[in-house]
Amino acid sequence: MSAPTLSWLDTIRSYFDKKLLWIFMLGCSSGFPWVLIGSNMSGWLKDAGLTRTAIGYFGSVFAVYAINFLWAPLVDRVNIPLLGKTLGQRRSWILLCQALILICTFFIAGIDPAKNLLFTSLLALAIALASATQDVAIDAYRIDTFPKSDQTKLPQASAMAVIGWWSGYSLPGYLAFVNADQYGWNSVYY
Repeated sequence: MSAPTLSWLDTIRSYFDKKLLWIFMLGCSSGFPWVLIGSNMSGWLKDAGLTRTAIGYFGSVFAVYAINFLWAPLVDRVNIPLLGKTLGQRRSWILLCQALILICTFFIAGIDPAKNLLFTSLLALAIALASATQDVAIDAYRIDTFPKSDQTKLPQASAMAVIGWWSGYSLPGYLAFVNADQYGWNSVYY
């Protein structure tokens, strides 16, 4: 039995489902930390006068994204006190990770990476860990959002997550580079 054929307009309208728009926003929040510790941080470190070698070593913080499957069972089973009862398992982990990313970003914004490279790299590692953990929770939330009866929306949810990720990565990254010369990297991070 084949699926019913939708018109182009119906297909486009289907992406404006409230759940799919939330998945898009979560995708944005998933892509944003990459630009914080990736291209923007590289630009800041270059402007601070660090060597390419130092900047390259700094990129090793991204390794945590490759191994986040190791703590995915923890995210799946451990309930966060207070938040878990109020928001539920997935959303409480997402909120906790967002809070950690925000706090670490404020700390990075207040330092000079050329003078505090170790502290800057530790903060970037903390952002990467929180972001990788958030990705686990967001993926689980996306799957849990659509019950068995609505599994046909999962491909659309995956597409919205990817579009959101690229939006969360590219737009803030562009704005940061455009404003860094005028306001300075510390202000851009704030």
